[in-house]
Amino acid sequence: MIWKRFKKNKLALGGFVFLSICVFTSIFGFLIIPDHTPDVNTMYPDIALKQPGFACNFLKIKRSSPTPETSVFVKIAKGWTSPYELIAVDSIATKNDSIYYLPYGNSLIKSIHKATLYHPKDYTLRRTSILGTDRYGRDLFSRLIIGARVSIAVGLVAVVISVIIGLLMGLLAGYYRGKVDGLIMWLINIIWSLPTLMFIIALTFAIGKGFWQIFVAVGLTTWVELARIVRGQVFSIREMEYIQAAKILGFNNWRILLNHILPNIWGTVIIMSVANFASAILLEAGLSFLGQGLQPPTPSLGQMIKENYAFIVFDASHLAIFPGLMIALLVMSVNFIGNGLRDAMDVHE
Repeated sequence: MIWKRFKKNKLALGGFVFLSICVFTSIFGFLIIPDHTPDVNTMYPDIALKQPGFACNFLKIKRSSPTPETSVFVKIAKGWTSPYELIAVDSIATKNDSIYYLPYGNSLIKSIHKATLYHPKDYTLRRTSILGTDRYGRDLFSRLIIGARVSIAVGLVAVVISVIIGLLMGLLAGYYRGKVDGLIMWLINIIWSLPTLMFIIALTFAIGKGFWQIFVAVGLTTWVELARIVRGQVFSIREMEYIQAAKILGFNNWRILLNHILPNIWGTVIIMSVANFASAILLEAGLSFLGQGLQPPTPSLGQMIKENYAFIVFDASHLAIFPGLMIALLVMSVNFIGNGLRDAMDVHE
């Protein structure tokens, strides 16, 4: 029933489809993107600052040391290092046992022996940069996909942390009231009074700026609003006749909370969680832009904007526009989903 009502909202359905595509490409991103190396940080200075649609031929050269074998799961999670290095070239010619090539953007012809090639017959590769390259020659599309993965992962982990803490605090405060409510509200008001971004920055200074530390820092600041909403819901539900009947029958408090109160507030929890998901994406992007989020070379949408916003007034404005557009589309799609869920769960319509 809820899904049927949800599908009628075209914006919500469109947001759900877009977010589903983003989640799928984020999970299997390393199998899709051209640069599948860890942190998608392979640099080609010769082809830096190229426009979207740029294509170039590459010469595949054997690495001096063999690359370790990796499982499929590791490849999906972290990427892998190719057994060859790439050299951007304008043209290639073969003579005897030597390969003569003209490096991209260079007028000096160079040569190498065929024995140094990755494969004697298949030693060239043509690669197209769909969104162009950044100032280091890194593929922008590859970094955008993995950067979106980071944003979605931060949103999901932050939602899990906020639901666990916020739901527990709200249930306890709303059900037990008295000193328990006073203590929890005191804690909520302290966190609520602090600017969210400044509080997260303080947490990152305390626990570090690593991958998981950002997840925890964002999650520990997004539970407050959920706790306040849940507390208000429990306040009204605990006075209902069926709750009073459960107490008279001798049901313990935790049974009442889990079996009789919690099922009646799940709709509110889901809608608030969707809102927290969008907030977490913006917070992570803001932290990375300020240099307090994920550290280079790990790609992040906010970090990509920070690195490239100076190019907005030049011909390479797309380097900052595409990450900003991805953030906007992710947040917008999540908000559309939240609005659709709210309307679908509204039994009064």
